[in-house]
Amino acid sequence: MPNWIRQTLVHFGTTLKPRLIELRGYRKGIILLSHICLLVITYFGSIFLRFDFIVPSSDQITFLYYLPIVVAIKLPLFYYFNLLRGWWRYAGMSDLADITKAALVSALLIYFFRPASFPGSVVILDMMLTILMVAGARFAVRAYTEHVQKSAAQRNTIIVGAGSAGSSIVAELKRNPDLDYKPIGFVDDDPTKLGISIHGVRVLAKTETLPKLIANGNVQCVLFAIPSATGKKIEQIVTDCRDCNVELKILPSVSERIKGRSPVSQVRNIQLEDLLGRAPVVLDVNTIRAKFAGKVLLITGAGGSIGSELVRQLAKFSPRRLLLFDRSENDLFKISVEMSIRFPEIDCMPVIGDIQDVAHLRQVFASQRPDSVFHAAAYKHVPLMEMNCFQAITNNIFGTYNVAVIAKEYSVRDFVLISSDKAVNPTNIMGVSKRIAELIVLSLQKSQHTRFTAVRFGNVLGSNGSVVPTFQQQIESGGPITVTSADAKRYFMTIPEAVQLVLQASTMGQGGEIFVLDMGEPVRILDLAENLVRLSGLEPGRDIKIVFTGLRPGEKLVEQLRLAEEQLGATAHDKIRVLKGESKLFGQVLESLHDLSALVEAKNINALVTKLKEIVPEYLPSEEIRCLCELDRHHLAFNTKRVLEPMVMRNANGVGVVATDKATEAA
Repeated sequence: MPNWIRQTLVHFGTTLKPRLIELRGYRKGIILLSHICLLVITYFGSIFLRFDFIVPSSDQITFLYYLPIVVAIKLPLFYYFNLLRGWWRYAGMSDLADITKAALVSALLIYFFRPASFPGSVVILDMMLTILMVAGARFAVRAYTEHVQKSAAQRNTIIVGAGSAGSSIVAELKRNPDLDYKPIGFVDDDPTKLGISIHGVRVLAKTETLPKLIANGNVQCVLFAIPSATGKKIEQIVTDCRDCNVELKILPSVSERIKGRSPVSQVRNIQLEDLLGRAPVVLDVNTIRAKFAGKVLLITGAGGSIGSELVRQLAKFSPRRLLLFDRSENDLFKISVEMSIRFPEIDCMPVIGDIQDVAHLRQVFASQRPDSVFHAAAYKHVPLMEMNCFQAITNNIFGTYNVAVIAKEYSVRDFVLISSDKAVNPTNIMGVSKRIAELIVLSLQKSQHTRFTAVRFGNVLGSNGSVVPTFQQQIESGGPITVTSADAKRYFMTIPEAVQLVLQASTMGQGGEIFVLDMGEPVRILDLAENLVRLSGLEPGRDIKIVFTGLRPGEKLVEQLRLAEEQLGATAHDKIRVLKGESKLFGQVLESLHDLSALVEAKNINALVTKLKEIVPEYLPSEEIRCLCELDRHHLAFNTKRVLEPMVMRNANGVGVVATDKATEAA
């Protein structure tokens, strides 16, 4: 089409659009009048065609007399088939089918009720012309709208994936002139699709040719429309396009998409989660709902990354009440406000409290009587806990002991401990404290009322203070990004995925199990950093420097998910495994806690580490902890005094721990 004609059409459309908007208030009347005009035209057109445009004078009165009858028959049928409403610019095959039905039924009625002098051939011609004219008018409006939009669009866009998702996106872009994407072609690796046209847009080539197509086609945007694409595939395309200066967008997976919304409205920037390529989690929703619906659920650490996501997802299963327990006022306030907006029908009760405060814990359990407890409260930052080992022991070990024993005292039905892969062959205080927390929980399983389980998994993307937010902050500030080691690897999954699997695992087993989530393959931290830089539109090493700092205190190169002696078994869910290892007797664990309490009270780090190795033989203290032990050996006397009171042991902070005799009775 000549450029002057295209510019004229665009100018005409731009000028006409404000006036058309003014007429929207009269849309129903305009649509009705338009159909009447079209039906009159088709009626007279069929007569002229029947008589070769020379209508006998004797029949003219009959045809004029019968015109209102024909229109009166057709209009109600058009209304019945929903043809007197809707937007013509969105016309599709369903509209054509409805027009055909309306024309066919009306033709049958007209044929059987026509006078003898009325030719039957006119009825047949009228039916055919009605389909052509009414459908043609709709598709002409749609074609004009799409052409104006295509001419006015600012960003040339290539769609990656010529499947159903890509097809629906292109159809949406062509129908909606307000969207700022101009699809100029598909790329797809299916050789059978090469060269075909989908909604007027051709499949140009395979994905490997993207850089050349971008350069030759003045492309500003690449849109991924393959919801099932693997992380490696997306990462490869991102790498190929990194020097092309294009915007990268993606259509989320089916599990992320919201029903009822157009696909284009859900297009977003590519995120790190897309490069991981984690398959969507399939849950046994009915089993989870049956377990938690109408129940009182307590979540410790409810303001944290995992705890807050537990709150969000548990709310979907209609619990009677959610008890949000956390000592951070700000975090608790944030999740409480969010829940009041997103789930106003759920009774969410924020409780400010510390898991080391035994009296407060008992008061909460006594007054609220929770049915299930999810224990997510813990100190988790490895280097920080190496420098504050007494606080880590107090919170992660004694805090877990408090919540677990009190849950048993009040006959809570289920107790789920959120554990960590750092509990396996621990090389840091955080990991060994989590391993002892597992031993505490498993040793309490003799209860006939409470089912104790632990769920062990690795790092989650985007949690507070984790590596991804840290890298993002470093990128925003211009770098450099600090990476511990080029060989460091970690297991990663998204927070929603981890919590979904925790909920599923909570419905399994008889108690005394450690469930391990399928974390996939470990990811190099260096690759993670480089991908984050590229997703920010920058080039690692050129725009953002990467600096290697060495492993931090207590860190490993690669984490593990199970001990050598632990047997990994299958469960009903393919992403959840169960560990069957030996658990210690509660009396043994309690005796170890007595010793730990005394050593924490005495601030004797040398003896504390020795005791931790005795409880967890696979624990290998970090160099930093060994240095602290050496200093302690020279400057501190070994204090074996045990501080026991009738109802509580006192820890280093003077905060209560459930008493020996009470705990023994509960066990």
